[in-house]
Amino acid sequence: ELALLRAEVAAAKQANAASAAQAAQAHDWDEAQTRDLFIDLLLKEAGWALDKARDREFEVAGMPNAAGKGFIDYVLWGDDGKPLAIVEAKRTRRGAMEGQQQARLYANALQAQFGQRPVMYGTNGYEHWLWDDTSSPPRAVQGFHKKDELQLMIQRRGSRARLADAVIGTGIVERHYQHRAIRRIAETFEREQHRKALVVMATGAGKTRTVIALVDLLMKANWCKRVLFLADRVALV
Repeated sequence: ELALLRAEVAAAKQANAASAAQAAQAHDWDEAQTRDLFIDLLLKEAGWALDKARDREFEVAGMPNAAGKGFIDYVLWGDDGKPLAIVEAKRTRRGAMEGQQQARLYANALQAQFGQRPVMYGTNGYEHWLWDDTSSPPRAVQGFHKKDELQLMIQRRGSRARLADAVIGTGIVERHYQHRAIRRIAETFEREQHRKALVVMATGAGKTRTVIALVDLLMKANWCKRVLFLADRVALV
């Protein structure tokens, strides 16, 4: 049953990716059109006004080319004047992640100039990826984050505690296998930089308490602020 469910999820992901690729192929917009028709709109929906010259085509130095200069498609700025994120745009028929290395070079340049490393977006108008290379690999996202969300991402780089050092709430879970499960998940998140985990436990083994203790650990270490807890019975929540 689990294998069947995984196969269905994988098939749905493939169908979604194929649909996005088909839409991109059907509308071969160049990069300027992609920005005007899609990226600008999505950024403004997320609260980015894009009304200052430095928001687009921001010039940076230290690039590996003859001129030693580069121009970042978009820079999203914080209230303190430091860069929160950059957006590397590609035309619709190109992969959203094709500009990954370019984005990294831009992030290096901004970090050298402002002392803060921005997170990176890549987009072709249909597909979007987000990359904070200080803590996690690139991942697909639905769109762009708001300013306060990006500020929280940056702030957590320095405020998150090590999960390996965080204390598990023994008032929530006491069994040794529950502690092992929580530690293994924490290791997966922290050391291996994964963003999801599946815990399989027998009936009566204390799954709900294990997850509650895990959430408690993550919140105490400032890894999360709000958690959506879904359960199959009202009594559990």
